[in-house]
Amino acid sequence: MDLLGLHYAIWIILVLYFAGMLLLGWWSKRGIHDREGFLLGNRQFGTWYMVMHAFGAGTHPGDVAGVTSKTVERGASGIWVSWMWMFGTPFYWIIAPIVRRMRCLTLADYFEDRFGKAAAALYVIVAAVGATIGCASVLLATTRTVQGMMGKATVLKMETQATGPQADPQEQEEQKTWGARGVKSEAEAKAWFYGILLITTAVFVVYSYWGGIVAAIKTDMAQGLMIIALSFIAIPAALALPEVGGWAGAKAALVGAAQQGDDYLSLFDPKYFSLLTVLMLCINAPFSMMAQPHLMSVCAAGKSEWEGRVGFAYGNVVKRICTMGWCILAMCWLAFLIQKGTTVHADAAFGDSVRYLLHPVLQGLMLSCVLAAAMSSGDAIQVTVAGLFSQNIYRRYINPDASEAQCVKVTRLAGLVVIAAALGFAVAMQKSVVKTILDFFNLTATVGVSVVMGILWRRMNSKGMFASTIAAATTFITIRYLLPLFDVELGRAVATGLTLLVGLIFGIIGSLVSKPPKTEVIEKFFKKIYVPIGQEDRLDLPLDEAVPPEKRLITACGLFIIKPSAQSWVGFLLTAGICLALVGIMAWLLT
Repeated sequence: MDLLGLHYAIWIILVLYFAGMLLLGWWSKRGIHDREGFLLGNRQFGTWYMVMHAFGAGTHPGDVAGVTSKTVERGASGIWVSWMWMFGTPFYWIIAPIVRRMRCLTLADYFEDRFGKAAAALYVIVAAVGATIGCASVLLATTRTVQGMMGKATVLKMETQATGPQADPQEQEEQKTWGARGVKSEAEAKAWFYGILLITTAVFVVYSYWGGIVAAIKTDMAQGLMIIALSFIAIPAALALPEVGGWAGAKAALVGAAQQGDDYLSLFDPKYFSLLTVLMLCINAPFSMMAQPHLMSVCAAGKSEWEGRVGFAYGNVVKRICTMGWCILAMCWLAFLIQKGTTVHADAAFGDSVRYLLHPVLQGLMLSCVLAAAMSSGDAIQVTVAGLFSQNIYRRYINPDASEAQCVKVTRLAGLVVIAAALGFAVAMQKSVVKTILDFFNLTATVGVSVVMGILWRRMNSKGMFASTIAAATTFITIRYLLPLFDVELGRAVATGLTLLVGLIFGIIGSLVSKPPKTEVIEKFFKKIYVPIGQEDRLDLPLDEAVPPEKRLITACGLFIIKPSAQSWVGFLLTAGICLALVGIMAWLLT
């Protein structure tokens, strides 16, 4: 029994699940009385909450749909849609305590402390655009996934070699069922797209308006565990399909179907994710992450530095493992589609596979998780971007005497504007989930260069920050939108690598041709990021006493890098080893 393409069991689960999520959002607002409560949950969360928050904030339907979409198009190399963050993950172990020690509510506060008010305003603009595109990718991927599960993505036709009275009855029934879930025209598919997009956006708005970051973190714990389980639960069903014939059968089908120059079993695809492109993306990852507006919450909402460090690094390790499951499922689904001679909308392939493989009850749970993951990820982005506006624009320039209640209200209203803008981006960029994700990834890195340089180089100043950000953003936009290079493999690698290089060069030049930053400002900043939480009495000491010379690793040419602790080294190497092991396991599975 179906209603609008979904089994009644799915509707029942959806209603119950979202009633619970919205109730939790409403309940969470009771303890929110100030900006720190709304933006960072009063820094009260333990290790497991922080692990699930990092996993939930960083895992949304764009990752699942993006990996599945590109894998269905190009094979195993589609895994890099999400794994492009892979080798940035070890650096998360190092980044988390530094961000926590900034003792800020938003990342724009860092820019104000380090570079001044004008730099904070520039960061708000760039971060708002980048994060809005990121939020658009969440909405777009969610909509495409739901379309696929409802069978409303495009006109679907099941083609079989056996036709007429000699056709296999089971295949005839499959064809009848599959076709019944399709739509009659592209116009109808677009109508379903806009309808689902608007409904998803509406639920988004209500949830995040109430609960702030507290609602996101609390729901991340429950839905994170469900997403982990459901990331793998469809794989056995896919492997058991007669058309797939297990993992060996899937690989054989993909080898036989590969066109000249294609290799569906390679982790590197010369047409989209070549080794050079993957290398550039992995180098780009730490810079992009350092500019993410929600970085402050995933690093600083915990009780101490340890919670932020473990949560940020290993919440993302869990995501890397789940990504393997999404890729394996997509490869089995690609083998099935090849054997059936069927084509589908690539961005809706994940929803299609879930609809075909899972029982309606499990479909309902999967769809609930997909939508809830969208809400938590979008909520984290929306809340932090809105917080940037209320904290660094509204309170700084519009109403300096605003009360905490007024700031929370403005944050909520700004969040509505972010969602409205994201809705517009989702409509404008609806042709490709993957391109939307990559735009978000590259655009945030244009300002991430300044964040990193400000932490490592004393001479970096406001002029350097402006020069670096504007030059890097101009470079990326020119290559991405004005030149026909981004759709060529080398062009994508050049866009990523050249953007970082230009940002670095202009940051150095802009700083060296202008006055150095004031000594007292620099020393106050470096004391903050190198004095651990709980040792605030050392902040009143001179820099040479708070961070004595024997603790410094590199000071040449104005650099200021301290010697990593044993905890930092061990954690970094362990995380790097896990990442290498995951890549090795995936390569072994493909051979």
